[in-house]
Amino acid sequence: MKHQAGILGYCEMPTPKKLMELQETINEDLLKARLPEIRIDGFKLPDQALEITFERETVTGENRERLWEIINAHYRKLLRELELKE
Repeated sequence: MKHQAGILGYCEMPTPKKLMELQETINEDLLKARLPEIRIDGFKLPDQALEITFERETVTGENRERLWEIINAHYRKLLRELELKE
């Protein structure tokens, strides 16, 4: 596997499979919650921070609360699976 030097000398690495699956399941839940204008576009390496795209300039009120409920629920589940949280 070939790695290229990225910003600040970090190597660009492929996003781990588990994070790709997380992205897909979050996007599915956003669609089910009728938040189709919000998408997870991947993870910024090397720290794996979420990259979220909004089709509208701002997300407010109930939509913003629902967005973070969905994302946080997935993260809590992942942390439990990794035995980092009960």
